Amino acid sequence: MEEELIKQIIAARQMVVADEHQIAPPPRTRIERLLDQDSFVEFGALAGRTSKADDPIAADGLVGGIGNIAHAPVVVACYDTNLLHGQQSDRNQRKMAKLLYLSMEHRWPFVCFVDGQGARTDDPLPPPPIAVTPRGRFDLLDGLAELNGWAPTVSIVCGSCHDGHAAIAMLTDLTVAVEDATFQAHGGPDIAAIDYAQAGNVDLLVATESEAIDTARRYLEFYLLNKTETASPASNAAAIADVIPDNRRRPYDMRKVMAAFVDEGSALELAPNWGRSMLTAFARLGGRTIGVYANQPKSPLAGAIDADAADKAARFIELCDAYDFPIVSLIDNPGYMVGPKAEQEGIARHHARPLSALHHRSVPLYSVQLRKAYGLGPYAMSGWGSARRVPELRLAWPSVESGGMSLEGAAYLVKRKEIHAAENSEEALRIRDTYAESMRDANSGLRAARSYQFDDVILPAETRPRIISMLQKLPARELPKAERYGGHKRHSVDLR
Repeated sequence: MEEELIKQIIAARQMVVADEHQIAPPPRTRIERLLDQDSFVEFGALAGRTSKADDPIAADGLVGGIGNIAHAPVVVACYDTNLLHGQQSDRNQRKMAKLLYLSMEHRWPFVCFVDGQGARTDDPLPPPPIAVTPRGRFDLLDGLAELNGWAPTVSIVCGSCHDGHAAIAMLTDLTVAVEDATFQAHGGPDIAAIDYAQAGNVDLLVATESEAIDTARRYLEFYLLNKTETASPASNAAAIADVIPDNRRRPYDMRKVMAAFVDEGSALELAPNWGRSMLTAFARLGGRTIGVYANQPKSPLAGAIDADAADKAARFIELCDAYDFPIVSLIDNPGYMVGPKAEQEGIARHHARPLSALHHRSVPLYSVQLRKAYGLGPYAMSGWGSARRVPELRLAWPSVESGGMSLEGAAYLVKRKEIHAAENSEEALRIRDTYAESMRDANSGLRAARSYQFDDVILPAETRPRIISMLQKLPARELPKAERYGGHKRHSVDLR
């Protein structure tokens, strides 16, 4: 009898291996590409759609287990679209619950390949358990919600993602999608991943499945490897000042400043297609993991903060704070967006979110003002001077100018009578610009330093070594400990 059972188990395992030869990308191949070589330990490989010994639905359409990335444990799951469209069933939901339990218990990151078509409507009811039905403390969606802010979660979308599978994607910290992937909810039309990216629902859009897997791995390495031995500066680090044009009215690409500031090739930008006046990226500085958020003067809004940019900044600050990443902000900001369109988009409510996120942060913040900072906008980039937390270091470049509003705008208020009395438009502009230049001199970098508006005004090339020096004074961060070892969850991260 025992020999017969062993034969049945061996036969069942051969059926599990056989699914690797089907047309769609096999789940175990995807998982092996993500994880360190030979590190995967699978759970529930023999679970089938039914309890029959010859059940052909290998692993019940969900392959999952524990593996390593950068030699650190990671929980991974992959729905198998070769089998019943990768649908969710009672059995594979129970398997997922066990995986989420392990992620919660040990504070291991969780990655899910979420292609699939939602619930399996004809799923047969399971038989009564002999002893106890194995599952975790949480089911799928509440488990992901519980993991939020506790351990990093990543979803990878390579094909069609419907209903409950789309819900998984929206409940993770990071959603990576291939360009031709689609989303659908409740029988509605397919929505292209590029449309989801522009709405902020997808964080990163990539060209191929291999790139999606590499991106997910790279993202998790920022968490799993807080410090790397290699920390080469960018090839143009010493020429960082050359990015900014002499003409203060000319825009420039803040991405080039960021790339020159951080370690060579280390920046991973998040949500580049959404809230485009704000840039957010993980990177390394002197080998340490940091988060960088910055205004983008080259955007259509010239770096002004609208509702989307405010949400993007707030969510990024929360993400860095939850997972203990120091933050660097690069500031060149004309203020918040105002006017009827901004009001319709909810700027009155949304503008407060980065202010609140900065007030409640617990990680260090190093702010660098490159050029302008007007109105309330700069507070979204460095926080209030009287908040619970102020920047550990506030730096400025000599090119800075600050004020309650743009200096040209202030001229129209202060010199209103003279401007209206001008004989022609050229004379009016001369009056405006003369006043603005006088105020610019009064608010120059040197004068700001004299009045201690900044901790220091430095040459642009000094920015990188100055902040690296501050980072070196921080104790090395260890991976957060699970709750049973005394760790605690700081807060959840706003989903989007």
